[in-house]
Parts: sequence; structure tokens; C-alpha cells
Amino acid sequence: MPARVRTPEELIALFSAKAAAPPTEANQLLVRHLQCKESIAVARIVSEAIDRHSGNDNPSLPVPTELLPPLG
Repeated sequence: MPARVRTPEELIALFSAKAAAPPTEANQLLVRHLQCKESIAVARIVSEAIDRHSGNDNPSLPVPTELLPPLG
């Protein structure tokens, strides 16, 4: 279990140590992905498609009759 931070100076030292540490392989991969022009283009296209299809105020699909309770 990591030691507890008790003072502001210890917290600043902890943040400084974390900032100075080299990035993990997963973080490096994420940065490359987020800077990739193709990834950015795909994200924009998906976002625009979601906006087109969700912003239409389409009515909900009707409930199938076999799920409705009998009247009366």
C-alpha cells in the first residue's frame, strides 16, 4: 500500500515524480492514436453520423402487440 501524503510539500513532490516519469507504453500508444489524422477523421465521421441519426426526433418504435396486456 502506498504511503499516505500528509503535507502539501509531499503532494507536490509526488506530482513532480509522476510528471518526470517516462510515459507508459499504453499512454504512448494512446497519444499516437489521438494524433493520427485517420483516427481523427473517423471520430469526426462517426460523431456526425450519430448527430444525423439521433437528432431527428424520430418517434419510438411501437410496442409489439404480443407484449401488451389484453384489454378488458
